[in-house]
Amino acid sequence: MKHNNLVIKRQKSRMWYSIATILIILMLVLTYIFGRYLAVSELAGTKENLVLSQQLLKESQQQLQQVEESLVMQQQSAKVDTQSNQELVGNVKSLQQSKLELEEELAFYRKIMAPEKDQEGLTVDTFQITATEQKDEFHFRVTLIQAGKQAQYLKGNVDAFVSGILNGEEKEYNFRELGTFNGKHFQFQFKYFQNLQGFIQIPQGFEAKTLRLKAQTVGRRKNQRANKEALWQPKESQKYVR
Repeated sequence: MKHNNLVIKRQKSRMWYSIATILIILMLVLTYIFGRYLAVSELAGTKENLVLSQQLLKESQQQLQQVEESLVMQQQSAKVDTQSNQELVGNVKSLQQSKLELEEELAFYRKIMAPEKDQEGLTVDTFQITATEQKDEFHFRVTLIQAGKQAQYLKGNVDAFVSGILNGEEKEYNFRELGTFNGKHFQFQFKYFQNLQGFIQIPQGFEAKTLRLKAQTVGRRKNQRANKEALWQPKESQKYVR
């Protein structure tokens, strides 16, 4: 005959439950404070980059003005030889290029920290195509940003398409069909910005016309979408070198 054993457990006191509850609340508060500290630290780093870029741009503008003034004076003097002029022209071009790059960098940071009124959350900043040295091969780069308040990380997927004409008929290809990719190539997870890039091979005889990009978040912020359409205008003047 089987006998059932009666097990007696000592009931925990109310004091025990109160202490446990206080400890849980304390852990949640500390976790929240730590998360806010990390967010503030990252934001401070981005602001420092913005301030540094502004300072470098100002210095570059001053140097450019000095060199341009020097070039004018040298050109007005009949004693300046051809080589000196060429060096000055080269310096001006170099400084102008540096100035342009710094201005583009500043504009990029401003889009993140102080976007336009119609920009908020997930935004497609850049969708760029560049020809390579290989026939019908192109490099693509997509830049995504979180405009406005960077309260949390954005996570999701991107789909890119190219439309055109093949054998007299309209045809559209997903970038995933035009290269060797895995799932991570078209996934993003960032707080401020992220670049996605790779190479695609256009089918022989295909005449590309337009580009189309769709970005979609998943998880807690799955309602965010960003789209961008553009003409197929790869940079032919400069080839992308692997």
